[in-house]
Amino acid sequence: MRALLICPDTVLATQFTRSTGAVSELEVKARLDEYPSGPQLKEALRQIAPEIVLVDVATDLGQALQLTTLLLESAAATAVVALHSKNDPDAILRSLRAGCSEFLSSPFPAADVTQAIQRVLRRRPSEARAGQGPRGRLIVFAPVKGGSGASTLAANVAYQIKKQTDGKVLLADFDVTQGVLSFTLRANHQYSVSDALHHIGEMDRKLWASLVVERKGVDLLLAPERPEPVFIAPYPVQAILEHARGMYEVVVVDLGGVCESMSMATLSAAQDIHLVCSSDLASLYMMRRTIPLVEEMGYGRDQIRVVVNRLPRRSELSLSDMEKIFRASVHATFPEDRTAVATALRDGDTAADNSDLGGAVRKFVKDFVGKAPQSESGGFGVRAFKELLSGT
Repeated sequence: MRALLICPDTVLATQFTRSTGAVSELEVKARLDEYPSGPQLKEALRQIAPEIVLVDVATDLGQALQLTTLLLESAAATAVVALHSKNDPDAILRSLRAGCSEFLSSPFPAADVTQAIQRVLRRRPSEARAGQGPRGRLIVFAPVKGGSGASTLAANVAYQIKKQTDGKVLLADFDVTQGVLSFTLRANHQYSVSDALHHIGEMDRKLWASLVVERKGVDLLLAPERPEPVFIAPYPVQAILEHARGMYEVVVVDLGGVCESMSMATLSAAQDIHLVCSSDLASLYMMRRTIPLVEEMGYGRDQIRVVVNRLPRRSELSLSDMEKIFRASVHATFPEDRTAVATALRDGDTAADNSDLGGAVRKFVKDFVGKAPQSESGGFGVRAFKELLSGT
């Protein structure tokens, strides 16, 4: 693949070119020693017609990301790869949000670069499909503390959406360390989201059909039976989500938290982010701590939905008290309904519609279905990040 290297840091540029000299899939046609102006960039793109632009995001992250935005506006089909002197979590997150396809760090092992290039190559058919037809709505439920009931809400909301719309719905368990949906819904399957991650390069409808299991009209993409390592590269997660959005009207994702790598990649593509806490003081405290963290990741208050679960009929704290604690408004509450939850768990089902919890979910989904998302993603990668995020 033809590449343009934009790297003011001469040491970083030397490290990259030396380390990647043996990478046959990549040919650096030219190097710019400074961040170019708009006209300079357009002229370089015209002369070189690169398939990949490698951008130094270590020297000046802000300027590099502005350049990335300009690059993608000028040549949307060109992949942008961020280069850095180290694995800086903030730089990784901001680079991916700006639209970078990959993030590589010094000393740039040839194997890492080769794998990144191969992922860019595999991504091309996915992006071509992404431009065909409308994309499904992606909503996530993420607990701010373990045991908040986010998985219960995700499952109930997914099935209630199916009931009210009769559209195609996917419920995905992205908690690869502690996912419980296969247990709570009695929906064991030999394949899981891990298999989808490992085979995203050859994904098609036939392969996808073998990875999901249908239960009462909703397709389930389950977590692995055995816990998996928590670090997962962003690209395959984003590719799974984009593939799913091309097949389903609504994709509901149950996350294990906010800060895991898989969660951050998912949040970057989501249109509705539901942070879930229960009504106990520790959970309320964690909600207060999590909201600023998510804002620092670049999400605005209009994208964050605060959800209080298991709210007792008589609570010592009023809703206004909780909002003062959170310093944010509460989007929705769900009642404590141990009987409905216990019955659903016994039967491997969701809460009955005539239960307190079932009624609250039904009302929540009715409001949800009647409202358009805050922003609509325009497709995988660059378009999704640019249109969905203004600022994981």
